Amino acid sequence: MTRTVKAFTEVAQFVPIITLASSFIVKGSVDMNQASVLFVVSGIMAVAVTIWLLAIRITLNPILLASNIWLVFGAVAFGIPIPLLADLFGETNAALLFAAVLAVGITQTTLRVSTGFIGLGNASPQTIRKLSMILLGVAALAFCWAMIFRDNIRVGGGLPFIVLNVVRRILIKRGARCRIT
Repeated sequence: MTRTVKAFTEVAQFVPIITLASSFIVKGSVDMNQASVLFVVSGIMAVAVTIWLLAIRITLNPILLASNIWLVFGAVAFGIPIPLLADLFGETNAALLFAAVLAVGITQTTLRVSTGFIGLGNASPQTIRKLSMILLGVAALAFCWAMIFRDNIRVGGGLPFIVLNVVRRILIKRGARCRIT
């Protein structure tokens, strides 16, 4: 796979979450009336992008997979609507997203998915597990941070999301030096 294709598929995975987050980050607050429509649109996009990438056999970014799961639950909460679930989304803001990231991370680390929680192939299982555990620790910190700052969408949502994805890229670069030949 060429670098261009790899970069494009990585960026494509960000489109659903950016679609939802764009208006919130600009405003600095969450408008739940607008969130209902954006969650449905983003949830549909998340399913479409995930199915497309799986069909062409692309390793998914586990953080964005968790984001897509969160978007689908948000789409259900606001689209059907399910008031109890919608209220939970409203009260926790992005913290629920990081709970989803933790759930995916725990699942992919404990079930020993071949690419681990970092989504890295062609490295030794020990390297993948070690780097996945590091990312899992950062995800736990991101969840705690998001809970503490849940009333500030930029600090409690945007910042830990960026940090988590940057740490993942750094770990992948580190793990790439330990590739199996």
